[in-house]
Amino acid sequence: MPSATARSAATLGVLAAAFTLSFSASAVADVGDEDIVRIKLIGVPTSDTAPDYPVPGDSWTTYLHLYDAKHKFVGDGGVRCTAVEADRHRLTAQCTRVLRLKGGEITLHDMISREGHRPVTAKTSISGGTGIYNDAEGEGYITQEKHRVVFDLHVDD
Repeated sequence: MPSATARSAATLGVLAAAFTLSFSASAVADVGDEDIVRIKLIGVPTSDTAPDYPVPGDSWTTYLHLYDAKHKFVGDGGVRCTAVEADRHRLTAQCTRVLRLKGGEITLHDMISREGHRPVTAKTSISGGTGIYNDAEGEGYITQEKHRVVFDLHVDD
């Protein structure tokens, strides 16, 4: 009978091999994947609890109506942000956004910095979804303007 040390080493070796194989398989699955869908939406805030002068740690929510490029209503969305850096001129916030569309939801995560009220564009990551977006991943851009948010997403399903 092998010693406890030998059994532990063998078990660790099998686990390491299984982890390596599963990681490699998922990496190979995305190579050459052409199922990327571009989604462009315009979000119009209907309620926003952001403070006028946020300080680090402040959180707020925003509710959006979502429209396509032809200005047709296509859903709604919710945003939850927390200030991580703030002074009177610059705000950096970490945000989670859920876009609720006819076919399902898309979840986004990003960190965005803004100076004053000028428009700003930042990258966002697509971290999942529901319905037809249940295995969504990818990235995109968010442009925050004074009275709207433009989403330009590249959804890989």
